[in-house]
Amino acid sequence: MVSKNIFTDARNLGIAGGILSLISVFLPWYSASVNAGMLGSSSISVNGLGWKNGEGMLLGLVSGNANWEFQGIGVLALGIVSIVVAFLLKDKLQSLAMLACGLLIIGGGIVNLNSIGSFSGKFMDATMYSGIGYGLYVVLLGGAIVAAGGLLAWRDING
Repeated sequence: MVSKNIFTDARNLGIAGGILSLISVFLPWYSASVNAGMLGSSSISVNGLGWKNGEGMLLGLVSGNANWEFQGIGVLALGIVSIVVAFLLKDKLQSLAMLACGLLIIGGGIVNLNSIGSFSGKFMDATMYSGIGYGLYVVLLGGAIVAAGGLLAWRDING
């Protein structure tokens, strides 16, 4: 039997990836700033749950039901499921569930990475710049770790 270290144990990877996914929802997923000439400037930051932090007119322009809220709740739920699966399930079922959770978490991050770029541009006298927050990169990392845990669990079963 091969001894496992903390970084190659499927259960530990599932738990660590799930925790990272949970944390990522509270980190900035999107940030934007606008310079509107005489009207001044404004900035905003939005996390995975849609909580806004900012000032000025941009805060009023961002709708309450943006895309990332739905994805953020999904990532939060899948992070919790990943942790539960790592603790409770065994063998092939654990492996498949962790792989599926990891891929779905990554999918939630990718959907937002693709949609954020469309918020930048020039509008009349104002220029808006938007960017991807580091929270989305943490989403991708958490999902990759959970998926890696699922693959390692599968390898351990068949190896």
